[in-house]
Amino acid sequence: MNPWTGAGSSAPRVAPRPRGVPSGKVHPVEPLARGMSRTVYQRRTEPFRHGRTGRCRPTPPMTHQTWDDSTLRLLKLLPEVLRRATHDQRIALARSRLLRHRHRPGAHGLLGGGTNASSGDGLILNAYAGASGTFVENWNPLSPTVLSGAQGMIYEPLFYFNNLKPATEEPTPLLGTSYSWNEDGTVLSVETRDGVNWSDGEPFSAEDVAFTFNLIRDTPELNTTGTTPEAEAVDDTHVTLTFEEPSFMDAPTLLGGTYIVPEHIWSEKPDPATDPNREPVGTGPMVASDFTPQSYLVEKNPEFRNADDVQVGGLRYHSLSGNQAATDKLLAKQLDWAGIFIPDVDNVLGNRDDIGLTSFGSQQVVLATCANAELGCEGPQTDPAVRHALSAALDRDQVNRLAYYDRAEPISATFALLERDADLIAPDLREPMPGSPDVEAAKSLLEEAGWTMGSDGIYVRDGERLSMNVQVTTGYTDYITALDAMAQQAKAAGIELVTRQVANSENTSSQGLGNFELAISGIFQGRGPDPYYIYETYFSSENTGPVGESINPYGNVVRYSNPEVDEALVAAASTEDMAVRAEQYAIIQEHIVEDMPYIPVVNNISFATYSTERVTGFPTEDDLWASPDVIGAPSNGLVIQRLRPVN
Repeated sequence: MNPWTGAGSSAPRVAPRPRGVPSGKVHPVEPLARGMSRTVYQRRTEPFRHGRTGRCRPTPPMTHQTWDDSTLRLLKLLPEVLRRATHDQRIALARSRLLRHRHRPGAHGLLGGGTNASSGDGLILNAYAGASGTFVENWNPLSPTVLSGAQGMIYEPLFYFNNLKPATEEPTPLLGTSYSWNEDGTVLSVETRDGVNWSDGEPFSAEDVAFTFNLIRDTPELNTTGTTPEAEAVDDTHVTLTFEEPSFMDAPTLLGGTYIVPEHIWSEKPDPATDPNREPVGTGPMVASDFTPQSYLVEKNPEFRNADDVQVGGLRYHSLSGNQAATDKLLAKQLDWAGIFIPDVDNVLGNRDDIGLTSFGSQQVVLATCANAELGCEGPQTDPAVRHALSAALDRDQVNRLAYYDRAEPISATFALLERDADLIAPDLREPMPGSPDVEAAKSLLEEAGWTMGSDGIYVRDGERLSMNVQVTTGYTDYITALDAMAQQAKAAGIELVTRQVANSENTSSQGLGNFELAISGIFQGRGPDPYYIYETYFSSENTGPVGESINPYGNVVRYSNPEVDEALVAAASTEDMAVRAEQYAIIQEHIVEDMPYIPVVNNISFATYSTERVTGFPTEDDLWASPDVIGAPSNGLVIQRLRPVN
């Protein structure tokens, strides 16, 4: 299950990577447990590989028994102390481990003290973002293995771009208030919000924004594409971003996916790409509180500019064994906000008026293939004829019925959305992928490519059986069901698919390194409602690398590299003219449909689930003012501000 979309994938949500998350090389270490994304968009997004220093050591679990009576009395007085403290006193408190790790009786254990847990600032909600296994403490918003909630809840970008709304929709201001391009798209001018404080009490300014972008630009592990703009603070509330080439399409990714960090802290970090940032200082509505390998807590930030609007005390994220365990907790009223794939969700929830469900967005389910032999991929899937034959053998209607209970929609081979992007799809490619299999066509493709039927019913060429491993994260029930069906369908066409269920960390790591043949995964829509973000994230040569070099496992893991696609991406990014973009997209679509490094399966419609008994205010299908996904960032920070306790 993918928490970025409420669907069964390890890919984020997001979703394309947040700005600053490496799209190229990153260094492998022990990953964070997470169900995605993520995303994230995303996103999303974790786990990649995130450092050079080996295993990140989690903070040892702490319980209320750690504190003596005098300390417990002091902890109870903290809200009043904060209200009466001077500016300097608040800074000192916020920098102390005492404030970061204040613990309450019942704060630990499964679901953090139960459904009635609360803090001095209000109700503590319980969340599941898809994680299984153990968490690794990493609050670094520039790291691909960042904990869910660090982005959006603690750290904020300049704007929120809602890709669930039309492209004409104005973004929501966060740390920025307005922006504009120069005529040729090489200079982006941003006005930042005045009167904002970091959670340690220090003032935020445009200097922090310029520092963050320049930090990413000057850190090779973060600026893997080499295209991060140069930033300059004009004054305390104005910053300019200067690009080497027209970059109109970069606004949503840059302004909506670059999480701003405080210069007064991050200027002293020797390795910002891998630093786990265990004492995070942000501008968002939440601050980090306690952490264990099984759960962690973010609580209300008293320095937040709209602190009075935040009426919940915090959010505790939990690791569970998978979809079924999370569903059981949701039905037992032990989760308040969850990204879960629930088979036959309408019947499972039935008439439960205490659980809300909001459908949103699209997760295009695919079989990702390590396709590029020139970059080191090995196996039968490097043959385009094999990829097309497998696609022809799929009974997508059956997959939809068995794995998605007919909630999924047809998918385009171009990966543009059939309805939203109809005018941006080449006219000869506007038909969706067929729902029914064509076994004879599949066999014909294979035989034309030199494969011959073996005695066991599986094709053979040069002594190699047409057998491929397909990996999936253990516990992703929709993906596992889909693979069971696809394995039988492929066998009818003489193709053997061997399903390998692996831990999420292994799944994402092997895709990032290119050590896989096939993996069931998802393609997500990106920061804006335009197929450009799909093509840039999943098909750009800049976002991939040779097998053995770790790249973003939620990006171009198929190692696709095509100079004509790269040129069309540059041309599309250089204009605001949609007709010109459509011409460039047609070039991209022609190539990716012919090469098919990702085999399209279905377009799964995502959903989020949440409690309506304890809180109200989640986005609904009638008003998707933000993504309702628990790990959608930065929308999660907007949602937490709108939630209202029922009692």
